[in-house]
Amino acid sequence: MTLTCCKLASKYIRSVVPRHFLPAFPRPSSCSVTAGLVIPSAHPSKFTQSSFAVRANRMRFIDIGANLLDDMYDGRYNDKQYHPPDLTSVLNRAWAAGLQRLIITAGSLTEARKALALAKTDDRLFCTVGCHPTRCGEFKSHAGGAEAYLQELLAVLREGQASGKVVAVGECGLDYDRLHFCDAETQKKYFEAQFELARESGLPMFLHLRAAADDFLEIVQRHAADFPRGGVVHSFDGTTDEAKRILELPHLAIGLNGCSLKTEDNLAVVAALPLERIMIETDCPWCDIRPTHAGRKHLSAESLVGLSGAKDRKKHDPSCQVKSRNEPANIRLVLEVIAGVKGVTDLDAMAEQIYGNTAAMFFPEGTMPA
Repeated sequence: MTLTCCKLASKYIRSVVPRHFLPAFPRPSSCSVTAGLVIPSAHPSKFTQSSFAVRANRMRFIDIGANLLDDMYDGRYNDKQYHPPDLTSVLNRAWAAGLQRLIITAGSLTEARKALALAKTDDRLFCTVGCHPTRCGEFKSHAGGAEAYLQELLAVLREGQASGKVVAVGECGLDYDRLHFCDAETQKKYFEAQFELARESGLPMFLHLRAAADDFLEIVQRHAADFPRGGVVHSFDGTTDEAKRILELPHLAIGLNGCSLKTEDNLAVVAALPLERIMIETDCPWCDIRPTHAGRKHLSAESLVGLSGAKDRKKHDPSCQVKSRNEPANIRLVLEVIAGVKGVTDLDAMAEQIYGNTAAMFFPEGTMPA
């Protein structure tokens, strides 16, 4: 097996760290970005005195939103096969990075069935059941009609809830940024319909909001009694005012990922959020923290070295991340940016706070590992 991505990481280290800072290291045996090379930083992170990757292994994480059904984890990109399926390697990196549990997001009836089947393969995998706003047209196009579609979702939910694998209703909500997929009236109608799933199951909700705050909040407030365990507005990228209005509902939390950290305005919103109402996610394989994102400046040199080891999909190596394909192991980077924005120096305590927020909503029966 080649060590090309290790060489790239080594080259990056040499480019950003003066030679006199670099001790002699044994040649690495793996090019996994979770290998966690420990280096003194030329610009020491205010968060740690040692590798953030090493510290991350002591932290506990729950990824509230992972699109593990995406074709990219089967090696397909834009319908073209580039490499063999590598989800097992992706999950192994996740566990090594401190992930305790992963919630697989489902956005349709078909995905709900597949997500439940995948969740049953590992004790640490769980899933949602629901219909994404951009796919609510499936209610109307379903062979048995909209009510049959809803009842089939409910059947999958009940099966998964009985096995302890379905932990939320969703992904559901409103998305007015992508009305070309589904018009607003259809989205609103079938967003409301899915509160029946929450009412019947008693589960919290995994919510989607894009450019539709007024309609979204009106519907959620009207149905507040249908989901007493609350919910999370995931992948939030709205304004400070929208965040304030969401948090005025005491049973809602806000989920943050790389798409929540793109701009300086985004970072200002994050800075104002109370830590006890935050959850974190990757929304992988999307929503990575890119070089152009405002949040990128809060990543430590150690984390940037890790990212530099990712390989192009055409040169796939299962021990390396794939360039531009996000994965659950990167959840620690979301934590690091939030800490930087908030001026938090104790990352361990912050990670544990967010872990507790998430466990309380989705895993309240005391089943979390100690």
